Amino acid sequence: MWRRYLRFWGPRAEADVDDELGFHIEMRAREYMERGMTPAEARRAATRRLGDVASARAECIAITSRRERRMTRTQVVDAFVHDVRYAFRTLGRQKGWTAVAIITLALGIGANTAVFSVVNALLLHPLPYPNADRMALVYQEPSEGNQTGMRMFINPQPSLVRLWRENARSFETIEPYLASDRALRATDGVISTVRAAMVLPSFAAFTGTRPVAGRAFTDADIAEDGRVMMLGEPFWRSRFGGDSSIIGKSITLDREPYTVIGVMPPGFRLPKLSEKVSDVWLPLDLRAKQRFEGGPLPGLSVIARLRPNVALATAAAELDSVYARSELSKGDHGDFRTRLASPSQIVDFRQSLVLLSGAVALVLLIACGNVAHLLLARTATRQRELAVRAALGASRIRIVRQLMTESVLLGAAGCLGGLLIGWIGLNALVAIRPDNLPELAEVRIERITLLVTAGLAALTSVAVGGLAALHAVRHSAHDGLKAGSIGVSQSRRQRRVRSLLVMSEMAVSTVLLVGATLLVRSMVHLQSIDPGFDQHGLYAVQIALPRETYTTRAARHTFVTDLADRVRRASGVSAVTVASGAPPGRSFMIGTLQLEGTPAPEAGQSGFVDFNSVQPDYFRTMGIRLLEGTTLTDTTAKSREAVVNVGFARKHWPGKSAVGRRFRVVYDGKEEWSTIVGVVADAALGGPTSEASTPMIYAPAIELFEPTLIVRAAPSADPMASVRAVIAQADPNLSPPTVSNIKDLMDRSIAGPRFTMVLLVVFTALALVLAAVGLYGVMAYSVAQQTREFGIRIALGATQSGIARSVLRRGVVLACAGAAAGIVGAFWGTRLLEQMLYGVGRSDLASFTIGALVLVITAVMACLVPMRRAVAVDPLVAIRAD
Repeated sequence: MWRRYLRFWGPRAEADVDDELGFHIEMRAREYMERGMTPAEARRAATRRLGDVASARAECIAITSRRERRMTRTQVVDAFVHDVRYAFRTLGRQKGWTAVAIITLALGIGANTAVFSVVNALLLHPLPYPNADRMALVYQEPSEGNQTGMRMFINPQPSLVRLWRENARSFETIEPYLASDRALRATDGVISTVRAAMVLPSFAAFTGTRPVAGRAFTDADIAEDGRVMMLGEPFWRSRFGGDSSIIGKSITLDREPYTVIGVMPPGFRLPKLSEKVSDVWLPLDLRAKQRFEGGPLPGLSVIARLRPNVALATAAAELDSVYARSELSKGDHGDFRTRLASPSQIVDFRQSLVLLSGAVALVLLIACGNVAHLLLARTATRQRELAVRAALGASRIRIVRQLMTESVLLGAAGCLGGLLIGWIGLNALVAIRPDNLPELAEVRIERITLLVTAGLAALTSVAVGGLAALHAVRHSAHDGLKAGSIGVSQSRRQRRVRSLLVMSEMAVSTVLLVGATLLVRSMVHLQSIDPGFDQHGLYAVQIALPRETYTTRAARHTFVTDLADRVRRASGVSAVTVASGAPPGRSFMIGTLQLEGTPAPEAGQSGFVDFNSVQPDYFRTMGIRLLEGTTLTDTTAKSREAVVNVGFARKHWPGKSAVGRRFRVVYDGKEEWSTIVGVVADAALGGPTSEASTPMIYAPAIELFEPTLIVRAAPSADPMASVRAVIAQADPNLSPPTVSNIKDLMDRSIAGPRFTMVLLVVFTALALVLAAVGLYGVMAYSVAQQTREFGIRIALGATQSGIARSVLRRGVVLACAGAAAGIVGAFWGTRLLEQMLYGVGRSDLASFTIGALVLVITAVMACLVPMRRAVAVDPLVAIRAD
């Protein structure tokens, strides 16, 4: 019994060899005892006769093991080949059924392949750097939170980054960078805009790249304040034709000559989550004061690599501690908390990807349910065949193995079809992506995607094949060989399982339908919302003023003010104004709001306040209505006038007039009070997804650091050509301005939610079709099984309408039961959508009702063909055939 137990786990070569050697020794010992030897002498003589028993035993064990492994492999391969051949013949006899099963699996697997490719590129592996799993983006948040209603942060100043690099021990390296548009003058005098990135010499080692030509930055370039630059390989090939002689030559950038020292490959790039591909690279000097008269340079973006086993929270606490112990913390400018985030956490499309991943997972569940139902129905029709095989000696394991082989073949075919559909779907997804999601253009189907696809196919085939095999082996051969092939109780049991599968598909489809309906209604609301200003014929003109030329706020403001006067006289221009921000962008002021008569904020507090510096004609140009008081009249620094929106007035002085009230935004404790002279209507300046009633402060545009021209075109006119000409005349060395139609920008700001809505609607439609096919299959199989019953009922006087109602009733009952379960699930599932809805609540009754109605209507349509077959049954033919 012990030997039998051991052989259950495979051959026992040692036991077999020991038995064989023991047998030979015993037989030889008997021969010697017959010759007159004692038992002990006979055994010793037999052992000497065999020689080195240990060596012989080891050699025999090796030979036996090799033979057993060879025989086992041969048996396994022969059995597998036989099962595969038989499965091919069996599936080939039912080409229609096989095609439906493969296409169903391919659709479910293909949808998951396409979405996983995006998830892998943007969330799982967003950065192509070495040890990317330990990357973190470093930024700062205000100490008292955020009053803007948006997730805002600031980038640290160069002096703080230098302090971190010198003292932080939780990081292998901290790499700051700064990107901006620059004006590049070609040898023919043509000026164009290029994307320039400033990085430290250590950034090349950080990205793990080497120059294609020339060399990279060195510390000597920083120490000597060298005017050197590197070119990006794509820019080098497109602009200079890949000419290596460009190394060592001089290129004019923002009126300053730079010497080209190298060309960097495409892998040398800033984090693709938020930056464009850089055309040129410049050295970044953290030692410089890097300040302009009247204000500091913009902060630096920072990416860092943590040391192994260091948590983000621990590293952030160390950075705060380093700052608190330094001289920089003694300034009275408020406190900011350092935050670290993995690159995948700040992807704008992250929430949508999570939602779409859940949607395609549900689609795959529906596909699995459909294939499981198809296999159950097919297994039921093959019950007599399986019973004959069992009667001829096939074991249950042998039958299960054959059924699983067929299921695995379907899964393999579905995997290949899924890869094709996934590739097509991914290309379609990239083609229809909005402009504000450029990172999707770089998504590819990689090796890990292939492995995940194969894993999904294997898991799916094992799950659905196992369910069908389990039901197949539960029937006895005796019952299977009876007339009619299947007993009544068995038919009911399988019918319950198939009905449960269809109800599950309907429930999942209901969840997706409700979610898609919510997004559609939300998008309709966004497209019909009144922004609070006239966005038609409105243009935003952004000019990149070189900091080396316009070094002060006053110089920049003087140039822009003079330029606005020139643009007003250009043809096709109705009005021009200047502001610090144009829709759908939002501008903020760092500080804490204090109203007159309220206690001063505590020392060290900091925050963000919605703030826009504008000229007096800003409201007229934008079309924002003045509701109370006047607009800005005195634009000098001493006037301290301000205009607020209705949201600001209602929040701080509900039911009272805000005109004449005073406030200030405290940052260093020395700010003067501003007096409110007017109240204007709320406007969704941050885009349709922003809240128009968010408190907003408008102050005079005295000296703007980064001004924007807002141009109102005359009716039926396009003044942008003349505006560009005026700008070129004002300063021929400037790069071409960025001109944007504000209405297009407003529409583009909802391109992300619209893209998510379209994809969810497509996946929902796919799920609904698969669920309808599943219901159709159940009803068609049920009608086929009840052919004799329908014939008898018709012969006994049942009407066709009664038969039709009975068939339709069962389908609708299944759909309604699934819809009820789906609605319950949707109440929980719509939490994922809550932050993506605008103007529609996640428990919107209309959306739930529409989702349930669409499902029921689809179920009725799926039952029409089986219903027609049921009422067309001929009683004589049905009874005779049975």
